[in-house]
Amino acid sequence: MSARTDRSAAGGVALGALLVGLGGLLLGLQVDANGAWCGTGLAPLAIGALLALGALAVRVGSRAGRMPRDEVGIAAVAAGFFGLAFAIGGTLAPGGPWMFLQLALLVTVVALRKPDAETGRWIGGGAFVLLALFLVFRLWISWQGSQLRWQVVSVNVPILSWLPFEILDPVKSLSLGSFTPGEMGFPPAGLDFPISATLWALGFAACVGGLALLQSSAIEHENDRIHALIRTLPPSIADVVERLLPEEEWRDLGLHGLPERRLARRIESAVAERARRAQALRRALEESRLLGTSAAGGFTGEIRRALEGEHPEDEAR
Repeated sequence: MSARTDRSAAGGVALGALLVGLGGLLLGLQVDANGAWCGTGLAPLAIGALLALGALAVRVGSRAGRMPRDEVGIAAVAAGFFGLAFAIGGTLAPGGPWMFLQLALLVTVVALRKPDAETGRWIGGGAFVLLALFLVFRLWISWQGSQLRWQVVSVNVPILSWLPFEILDPVKSLSLGSFTPGEMGFPPAGLDFPISATLWALGFAACVGGLALLQSSAIEHENDRIHALIRTLPPSIADVVERLLPEEEWRDLGLHGLPERRLARRIESAVAERARRAQALRRALEESRLLGTSAAGGFTGEIRRALEGEHPEDEAR
């Protein structure tokens, strides 16, 4: 592993952790109507931490995500845990019956979702989109509360709402999703919505950016670790091994997250299998030449040239 690539992965983890910390701080703050700073409460954060712990357990238990093997990997997993906890806690509605629906969706999409077998990312774009929708919902109900409208939405009743009789005012509209200031965790003096919403939006963006950077840096660090082990071989042999086992296939081969000894054994067996395939292919090509297919045209000729690595311009020359 070169010092530059090692620093790149470690720097990405450090920057991702800083973004996560900043995002968690912004998501946990709000401003009341008097301009005073206050917190949003610990209950949403506790729920977010619980769901993040479940997502981490699913990741560790799956084939695509194993326990980290060094300080950089441990730091990436720890920062990712806090980042997911902050993102979930900052986007959940602080209370109300709709919070249970949000929890059910989050358990399905985030906590029980297995890592992507192709990219290795354990938090995908779908989970981020769902959390963004939850943030929009939280901003909406916060806006309603800042305007002293203590319901999610008010629907006018047809016909009754058109009649100009004040006696019918209580039944002219239906309030859906009623809530109280205490239930939503609003400050006693009321909520300064513009500043609070800006803090929450910036905090969510920082958490999402930090999580994405942490996942990319953790994958890069694992690739660097595997590359470093391969490069302990003589240069010529290391080049052949990396040709037989391209970096794009290391995760599919189950190399990420393995301890050093098991990683070496897995590389040995994979190289032996790929070498046997290459030798079998070479023998098959030699036998095909003996069968007189060199002058063949059409489909047969094109297949032969593709297998032997020839190009039309080479044949013309």
